[in-house]
Amino acid sequence: MKNLLKVSLLSSIFFISACGGGGGGGSSSNSSGGSGNSGNTSNQAVINSFTADLTSVVVGNSITLSWSSSYATSCTASGSWDGTKATSGTEILLMSDVGTYEYSLVCSNSSGSSAQKSVSIEVTENTSGNGNPYDQDKPSYCRAAINNGSDYWLEDFTSNVLDTNNFSYETGNGFFSGGQWVPGWGNDEEQYYTSCENGYSKNCNSSSGTTENTFIEDGYLKIQPIYWNTNNGQTPFDDPYCATNDCSSWGGTFDYTSGKLVTKNKLNVSPGSEVTVCFKVPEGSGHWPAFWMMPQSFENNDTSWPRDGEIDIMEHMYSNQDNQIQATVHYGIDYQNHIYKYGIETVPQNVNFVDKFHSITFKWETNKLEFYLDTFDEPFHSIDYTTEQDFINGIYWPFNEPFYLIMNVAVGGTNGGYINNSKYCQDLECSNLNDPDRGRLLIDYIEVKTID
Repeated sequence: MKNLLKVSLLSSIFFISACGGGGGGGSSSNSSGGSGNSGNTSNQAVINSFTADLTSVVVGNSITLSWSSSYATSCTASGSWDGTKATSGTEILLMSDVGTYEYSLVCSNSSGSSAQKSVSIEVTENTSGNGNPYDQDKPSYCRAAINNGSDYWLEDFTSNVLDTNNFSYETGNGFFSGGQWVPGWGNDEEQYYTSCENGYSKNCNSSSGTTENTFIEDGYLKIQPIYWNTNNGQTPFDDPYCATNDCSSWGGTFDYTSGKLVTKNKLNVSPGSEVTVCFKVPEGSGHWPAFWMMPQSFENNDTSWPRDGEIDIMEHMYSNQDNQIQATVHYGIDYQNHIYKYGIETVPQNVNFVDKFHSITFKWETNKLEFYLDTFDEPFHSIDYTTEQDFINGIYWPFNEPFYLIMNVAVGGTNGGYINNSKYCQDLECSNLNDPDRGRLLIDYIEVKTID
């Protein structure tokens, strides 16, 4: 299983787990058809340069690899990294473990000519006594994905095609409960969740299975809420339900659409697992991004909320500042006796959750839930069946059953708050924002593995 979390062209951001040994200095070679060859002819692939900005670094920091080639049509990485590379590029690597690592690059062309170079990096322990990862300015502080579980799954969105083997859309603006329709998803949310089903979005890309609200770009899953501003020449979204039903009592349209992906009936997670998501949240009030879990049996109408639990691994609500993130666990006998326990983690403002990527790791053991931010080894939120007074008093513990993953951005509602339309995308391309990604939830990778 590959360790790489991102493969993209020129000046891409790239996070890996430093894995694999090596040593020694840099080296290079050129070949054509497997034979030694000197001189630079037009049919001979050449690596002009392959360098690292640092050859020795303290663990937890990053290095930058840069390379360029001539007469090459493809390049491939090996050693402490892998995957196909652009013929010229720059990539940032997070060095997460102490050791010596060798990064090799082979560039070749269709005539059979190839060239190889390598660089070695020494990663040393932090002996300064200051283990604050935010002392260094970098684009991401996410924990590196490491394939060290007997069962391992990594989605790093290197393909622009949505993997329907693991993901499905959830659509609409509510759900049925006890035979009654619950609008706004029970939270007075204002968005309609779209999908690629006919009529359920304005712009379905059938080849990639994505929509204007949910798509993969530059190696990231992007969930983009849109405000269909009539003053900006847009038209509200027509609820497809109203094509065959009378919606005259409420108009049948939505000013906001967004995206929601689920893994129910496809990818379940159980106790004995660890889930990590690397993300960046949208800017401005009214956005309510979340990465969370619900019990699989809930979807089969075998259980009820909140009795059978909800695990919110990451959510950012109107009450959270840009440099705050929250994890919440829900349970209780019934709706009237709903109990929730949450933990909020705060980071320095210069590395806030809008401007920088961060990760939350959910460590799920039987009778115990723990939530970790980035590379910290102490949880910022935890709940334990054996010590939590609610469960000692006999409240049902619902967290020893399979759950599925959910990722979405709600609009407004009880926890999204006041909607600042100026921070929302207002057309398909989000052309009203100078940086469209500031109006989107970005997910770099999702990792699920067993705790061995």
